[in-house]
Amino acid sequence: MNRLIWLLGMSLIPLLTACSGGGGGGGGGGGTTPTLTISPTSATLTAGTGSQTFNATLSNATGTINWALSPNVGTLSATTGTSVTYTPPATVASSTTVQLTATSGTLKATANITVNPPANINVSGKVIDLRPVADASVVITYGGTNISTTTNASGVFSVSGITPPYDATVVSGNRSITYKGLTRPDPTLVFLDPTLVFPWVVLDASNSASLSGTVSGGAGFPQPANHRTRVAFGSPEVMLYTTAINTDTGEYKMEVIRWSGPTTTTGNIRALQWQFDGNNLPTDYTGYGELNVTLSDGGTFANQNVTMSGVSEATISGSVALPAGYNLVSKRMAVGFADRSFIDVLDEDLGASTSFTYTTPNVPGATIQMQITARNAAGTSVLTAKPGLAVNATDVSIRLPAGSDLIQPPDAATGVNNSTTFSYTPFSGGVHIVVFDGPGTNPDYAVVTTAASTTIPDLTSLGLGLPKSTDYSWRVVGVAPFATVDAAAGPGGWLAVFGGTAESSLTTSTRTFKTAP
Repeated sequence: MNRLIWLLGMSLIPLLTACSGGGGGGGGGGGTTPTLTISPTSATLTAGTGSQTFNATLSNATGTINWALSPNVGTLSATTGTSVTYTPPATVASSTTVQLTATSGTLKATANITVNPPANINVSGKVIDLRPVADASVVITYGGTNISTTTNASGVFSVSGITPPYDATVVSGNRSITYKGLTRPDPTLVFLDPTLVFPWVVLDASNSASLSGTVSGGAGFPQPANHRTRVAFGSPEVMLYTTAINTDTGEYKMEVIRWSGPTTTTGNIRALQWQFDGNNLPTDYTGYGELNVTLSDGGTFANQNVTMSGVSEATISGSVALPAGYNLVSKRMAVGFADRSFIDVLDEDLGASTSFTYTTPNVPGATIQMQITARNAAGTSVLTAKPGLAVNATDVSIRLPAGSDLIQPPDAATGVNNSTTFSYTPFSGGVHIVVFDGPGTNPDYAVVTTAASTTIPDLTSLGLGLPKSTDYSWRVVGVAPFATVDAAAGPGGWLAVFGGTAESSLTTSTRTFKTAP
């Protein structure tokens, strides 16, 4: 009897199991209990790098999924939704566990995130303008620690045991530039001159020569009315040397051509002549010529004569897209060559039309650079340059980003010191160069950052303390395309923009202030 009861009990177990769960519902008996799960349930990241996406699944229930961090270390891409991306902070002092919690009603699920400090790196970089900058002071700052060094004759510096992110400050003379939030081990720090409207590279060139000659051909000389002739010289070491000519004789002079590096430079003299209409728009190109020449340091190179011959025309056309609240100021056009010579053939088209069609010279090897400038009611200007266009390009699209409007401090502020916060609207798609320009030989400061605020660096220890009761100006120059300061400090980063070989956008606006007594 006992054995029979035992057998009957065992035979009822499958039946009882099938009956539990309210009638099954198929799918392998998943049940109807509401659940909330997170995938993955754990992750390990390094501060300052990477990110991790987490997905939440709500089963047998509906509702909004909310996300939260504890402790609040790092950032989430959203606070609600079925997925979220976690980004660790720039740095942590030690390994930190962060709990990510997803909730929906009374349901809750968690994932643990381990954030480790970034590994130490050795930083080996260089400081350049168009050449290496020797004997410049470089200070690497990270986690409250400052390490000072000096560039060698090749502009190279190196420091070891750096915990990223770090700041790199370069000081030479009364000028400084600070790159904020670097993580790369091989930064190229282009030493910019903050005193210029746009901080072009400092051309502290050690070599120079003079160049002169006569241009002939084309429409002839004396030059006919409504014609213009310009001469440019370009080489791998030289850029942006252009001059007009004597319209009666065709003579040209480039009194001082400067370059860095080798004592000789080989490039091309290029002469271009065109006819323009009442709006200064080019209508016909009447001559082009070029001459290859090698310059040596200290030399005087006369009788470098260029004969122009006929040149055919092409047409470039396109349109400009302006950011909201901006008005078109001007459109400019230049003819560029691979040797970095540029000739402006349209100084300013002040027309309000956002579409354009211009006549271009059909010269072998020539490309077109378009420059568009716009301004808003706050006085913020933005300039976008688009180089490397074919002389016959069509449907060219040039989109200008909104510039950085200055917020605080107000214009003519007083009592400014190294703790004063300077804020501005962020520049989309680029980094900011915040420039603090002092009078005369007073210190000038520049800060390169992705942040929408900064302070004047305290460089007292480097002999560039902020002077008291002194009038300064400040402005924000936004430079694109750079998503990070690391990108701006990459090989050729700034030089590709300021040398005119990469599409770029620059923005600037200016205010004044007086430092504290």
